[in-house]
Amino acid sequence: MSFKSGNTVIGKADPLMGLPILTKEDIFLMLNIIRKTEFKGDQVEELFKITLKLQEMFVRLNKFEDKK
Repeated sequence: MSFKSGNTVIGKADPLMGLPILTKEDIFLMLNIIRKTEFKGDQVEELFKITLKLQEMFVRLNKFEDKK
């Protein structure tokens, strides 16, 4: 009996592997900090983009946990 790989890539590694994962609680805490903080006008657009990403992560984690 042997193992046969259908897709082998030699010399490349996943650069994201090993990065810490944010939990649902981590994301919720970050969103609350953002909600309670006042930001200057030049920071608002970038903060809006980051908040959208955090919200999307939160929604996806909720869906993933509901499927368990």
